[in-house]
Amino acid sequence: MRKLALVTLAFAFLSGPSLANELDNSSDDTEQVIPPAVIDDQVKTATIPMNLDEIEITTKTPADEFITATTPLLVALMLGSVGLVAYTLISQSGRESARLD
Repeated sequence: MRKLALVTLAFAFLSGPSLANELDNSSDDTEQVIPPAVIDDQVKTATIPMNLDEIEITTKTPADEFITATTPLLVALMLGSVGLVAYTLISQSGRESARLD
C-alpha cells in the first residue's frame, strides 16, 4: 500500500507542472476584450476655456500642507499633556506635604 502511495505521489509530483502548462496554453484562442474607460469630466477639453485665476503655482507638497494644518493640533496636545503632568505632580506634592505635618 505504501509503494502504491509513493508511486502515485511521485507521478503527481512529476506530471503536475506539465499538466499545468498544458492547461495554461490551451487558452491561445481566447481573446480578451478591454472595456472602454468611463471619463466623467476628468479631462478638460480644449473647447472649455481655462480660468487663469484658478491656477496656483506653489512649491508646497501635499505633505507640507498636511504638516501646516496639523501643527496647531499637535502643539495643543503637547501643552495639554505637559499641563496634566504638572498638575499631577503639584497635586501629589501637596498631599505628601499634608501627610508629613
